[in-house]
Amino acid sequence: MPTSLKNKHLVTAIVVAHDGALWLPEVVASLSKQKRAIDQIIAVDTGSEDGSAKLLKGAGIPVISTRRDCGFGEAINLAMESKKIATADDEVTEWIWLIHDDCAPTATALGELLNAVDERPNVAMAGPKLRGWHDRNHLLEVGVSIAGNGARWTGLEYREQDQGQHDQIREVLAVSTAGALIRRDVFEELNGLDPDLTLFRDDVDFGWRVHTAGHAVIVVPQAVAFHAEAASNERRSVDVDHNFFRRPLLLDRRNAAYVLMVNASLWLTPLLAIQLLTSALFRSFGYLLAKLPGYALDELAAVFLILARPQVLLRARAARRSTRMVSSRVVARFIPPRTSQFQLAIERTRSALTRAWNQSALSKKEDSGQAISTLDLNDEALESADIELVKTPSLFKTITRRPILTASVLITLFSLLAFRARLGDLVGGSLPVIPSSGMDLLRSYADSWHTVGLGSSANMPPWVALLGLASIFTLFNLKLFVSLLFITAIPLSFFGTYRLAKRFTELPFLALLAALFYTFSPVMIASINSGRLATVLLIVIGPWFIRSLLGLEQLELLNWRRIWGLALILTVIASFSPLTGVAIMLWQGILLLIDLVSFNSPTPKMTKEEFDQKNLRRLVLLLTPIILTAPWSLEFLLHPSRIFLDPGLNVPGGNVISIVLGNPGGVGALPIWILSPILIISVIALFVSKTSRLGEVSLFFLGLAAVFGSREVSGHGIFTPERLWVGSLLIVPTLAAMTASVIIVDQYVPEISKAHVDYRHILLGLVSVLTTFAVLFSMFWWVASAANAPLQARKNSALPAFLSASAQTLDRFKTLVLRNTDSGVRYFIARDRDLHLGEPDVMTGLTPVVTKAINEIVTGVGVTSSQVLAEFGIRYIFLARPYDDDLVRTIDGLGGFTRASATDEGISWKVSGALGHIAFLSSDGTYSSLPSGRIGAEGKFTNSGTVLITEKYDGRWKMVLNGQLVSAEETDNGISRFSVTEPGDFLIYHDGTARRGWISLQIITFATVVILALPARRRRSQMREEELA
Repeated sequence: MPTSLKNKHLVTAIVVAHDGALWLPEVVASLSKQKRAIDQIIAVDTGSEDGSAKLLKGAGIPVISTRRDCGFGEAINLAMESKKIATADDEVTEWIWLIHDDCAPTATALGELLNAVDERPNVAMAGPKLRGWHDRNHLLEVGVSIAGNGARWTGLEYREQDQGQHDQIREVLAVSTAGALIRRDVFEELNGLDPDLTLFRDDVDFGWRVHTAGHAVIVVPQAVAFHAEAASNERRSVDVDHNFFRRPLLLDRRNAAYVLMVNASLWLTPLLAIQLLTSALFRSFGYLLAKLPGYALDELAAVFLILARPQVLLRARAARRSTRMVSSRVVARFIPPRTSQFQLAIERTRSALTRAWNQSALSKKEDSGQAISTLDLNDEALESADIELVKTPSLFKTITRRPILTASVLITLFSLLAFRARLGDLVGGSLPVIPSSGMDLLRSYADSWHTVGLGSSANMPPWVALLGLASIFTLFNLKLFVSLLFITAIPLSFFGTYRLAKRFTELPFLALLAALFYTFSPVMIASINSGRLATVLLIVIGPWFIRSLLGLEQLELLNWRRIWGLALILTVIASFSPLTGVAIMLWQGILLLIDLVSFNSPTPKMTKEEFDQKNLRRLVLLLTPIILTAPWSLEFLLHPSRIFLDPGLNVPGGNVISIVLGNPGGVGALPIWILSPILIISVIALFVSKTSRLGEVSLFFLGLAAVFGSREVSGHGIFTPERLWVGSLLIVPTLAAMTASVIIVDQYVPEISKAHVDYRHILLGLVSVLTTFAVLFSMFWWVASAANAPLQARKNSALPAFLSASAQTLDRFKTLVLRNTDSGVRYFIARDRDLHLGEPDVMTGLTPVVTKAINEIVTGVGVTSSQVLAEFGIRYIFLARPYDDDLVRTIDGLGGFTRASATDEGISWKVSGALGHIAFLSSDGTYSSLPSGRIGAEGKFTNSGTVLITEKYDGRWKMVLNGQLVSAEETDNGISRFSVTEPGDFLIYHDGTARRGWISLQIITFATVVILALPARRRRSQMREEELA
C-alpha cells in the first residue's frame, strides 16, 4: 500500500460479538494480518455468555460491553460514539469497517477495498466477495439485492463455486455488513443503520438509502472474506430486540417486508403488500410440504407483523424523505427481473429434488447392503463380460450376454403384436367407453348427480379422480393414457418384477424367468383381454405393492414417514379394488390376533410399548384408506355388496377350481389346461423356513379368492347376479409364489444339487417344467386369441343411432335395453350414449316399481307397465339380437307399446305417453317438456302446476321459484315432484353442496397424508456446518 494512499484514509474496524467465541480467534488473527494495517480497532460485545469479551480483551482490543438484546446497528453507534477511538483530520477520509464475529477477511481484503474506493470518489460503501467458512471456495455473496417478494437475491446458483466468474468490480444495490467498508460521514449523514432493523436486511436497507442519497455502492471481488452466517444458519441464539419468539426466519422475513415497504415508491406499496402476502403463502406451503410448520408460520406472521403496524412504516418513510436526494426508482436496475427469479427458483427446486432423490437412493442401497456404484445399469453384461473393442459385434453374443435387454425388447414387440388390431380407443369386456379428457373424469367426480340409469346420487369412487389426475402424463388425453397402460402393461410388469426378483438373487437368468412367470401369469392375460382397468393397473404396481405388504410384518420398526407412505399405497389399492383392500385388512386382523395371543402368553415376545407402537401403526394403516376415500367408503356400510365389485362393468369371473389354480377365469381368460404352478409353489414354500410366510400369504389370498369367487353379485349396471371377478386378489399369491420360487432356487438349489436324487429333485423338475410350459403357452395363446378377446378398438355404439338421438333432444328420453342370455333376460336403462368410464360404478338398482314393471313385461302380465315406464321417461324398449321370438310376441301383445323398428341390431318398441326428463303438468291438464340440460333446467312458468323429474327420487333436488326455495316431494312411484303455486322464473338444480364439502375435506386430508409421507427437510440448526457453507 503506497504511503500517500495510506495517509488519505483512516480506517476504524468495529467488531460486534455475540457468543462468537467459536469463530473469533480466526477473525482476530485475520484482522492483525492485514497488509494494509487497520488504523484503529474497537469491539462491542452484546452480552456474550461464551467468553467472547474475554477473548477480545486478551487480544488487546478495546471492548465495549452492552446488553444482550442490543441490535447490530445500535452496537455500531456505541462504538462510533466511544472516546476510545480517534477522529480523522479534515483532509483525511474516514472509513468504518464493519466486522462480524464470524467473518474473517483475507490479508489483502482491506487494501483491495481501499484501492477500489480511492479510484471511485462517489462510492460510499464497498464490500468484499463472501465465501463459505467451511467450504472456502463456496460463493455466498458478490453483492446483494432484494426481489419483489422480499427474497434476498444474490443471483448465484446453489453452492456455486468461485472460479473467478464474478471478479469484476461493479455497482450493486448493497453489500453485506460482514466486511462492509463505509464512509463515516455518509454513515452519519444517513443516521446509520435503521434501529428497526436490529439484525438481518439492514445491509440492503442501508445500501438503498446510500443510492437515494446520491452515492454509490460497489462490490470488490478481489477482496475476500469468509463468513459462517451463524445467525441465519441458527448456530447461535438471536436475542436482539424485535426478534419475536427468538425465531431467525421470522425476523429475516419481517425485515425483508419492512425494507420493501419503507423504501419503495408510495404508489407501489399496495402492490408490494399483495405480492409479499402471496409469496409468503407459497413459501409457507413449501415449508409445510417439507414438514417445517414453524418456518411456514414464520412466513405468514412476518408479513402480518408489518402490515398490522402501518404507523411504524409511516415513521420510517418520513425519516427517509429527509435524506433522499433522488427517486427510490434509482435502484430499479439492481432489482432482479421476474424471469431471472423464476429461472433460478426452478433451478434450485430441481437441484433440491435431485439431492433428495439421490439421498433417498443412497439410503435404500445402504439399507439393502448393495454396493454403491457410479455406474448402475442393472445389466448383467457389465458384471461378467470384458469389453471387446476390436471384434465385430455378434447378434448371438449380444443376445446371450444381454438377455434382460433382449427379453425386454422381445416382450415389447410381443405386446405390440397382441395389440396389432386393438390400437386406438379401447372398449369391451369390463371397460366402458373412455372419455376424451382426464378433465371429464374430474368433472364427473365432482358431480353430485349422475345421469345414468334412472339417475344416481352415489359418490364417484376415488379411483376416478386418481385416474383423471394421472392422465396429466399424456396432457390429460385419457384415451391415450388408458391405451398406453394396456399396451405397456406387459413390459412394465416385466421390468418391475425383474427389479423385485433381483433383490432376492444375484442370478440374472433366475430373475428373468421369475419376471416372465409373473408377466404372463393367468391373472395378467385375463385382465388385459377382458378390459379390467383396475386389475391391470394393480398388476403393474404389484411388485412394489408386495414389497410394501411384506414390510407390514414389522410395523414397530418402521418410522412414521414410511407408515404414512404405506397408508397412501393401501389407499390407492383400496380405491381401485375395494375387495383387495378388505383382504389386506383381514390379513392384518389375523396378524393382530397372533400378536394378541403372543403378548398374553406366559413368555411374550414383545413388550407393552412395542405392542402399542405396532398396533398404533396398524390402526393408522387401516383407518387412513377409509378416511381418505370417504364418503365413498362409508357407503359400503349401506351397500356391502359393492365391496366385491372392481371398477367397470360387472363381467362374470371364473369358477372356484380355476381360481384355486391361480386363474381368475371369465371371458378372455386362459383355458384351464394351461396350468399355473402358483398353488404348487405356495404349498412347497409353506414347508421351507425362509419362505414359509410367503407361502402363508399366498395360500391365504388364494383361499380368500376362492371363497369370494364362489359368490354371485349384481351391480355396476347389471341387475342380475353374476359370478364375482377376483383377479385383483390373485395378484398377491402370484407375486408371493414368484418371490418364494426365487428364494428357494437361489438359496437351496446349490445344496440340493450336491445331494442324491430324492423327492426334492422331482418336485423341482416338475415345477420347472410346469412353469416353462405355462409361460410359453400363455404367451402364444395371448397373441393368437387377441382378435377374439372382449377388449377391442371401439367401432360402433352398442345402442342404435336413432335411439341415442332421441335421448339427445331436450326431452332426453331413456331406453330400456333387453338381452336374451342363457341365464335369462338381462336389462339396463340406456341414455344418450354408451356408459362412460366411472359411470357403471355409480349405477344403483332400479326402483321396485320399475323392476316389477320390467319383470311383468318379460312374463307378459304387464298391463300397466307402459305407464310406469312412461312416468320414468323411458320412451323406447330395445330387444337386442339374438332374441327369443316368444319374448317378441309377448311385448307385441302388451298394451302401451308400439313396434318402432326391426333391424339387424334388434327390435324396438315405442312407449306411449313417455314424459321428458323434466316435465310440467299445467293446471289446465296439459303436459309439456321443459328444455333442460343434462341435470337441471331454468326458464319461466306461465301457469301454475306440477313439475316432475323423471329420475329416481332424491331429496337434494331443489327448485327456486321467484327467488323462493321449493323442496322436492316423492311421488308414489318414486320420482321427484315440485308444486308450482304461481307463474314466474324458475331454476331447477341438484344441490351439490355436501359433495363439494366432502371433496374439499378429501383434498385437505389427502394433502396432509402426502406431506406426512414426504421426506422432512431439516431445520438449519439440525444441519452440520459443512452442509451450510
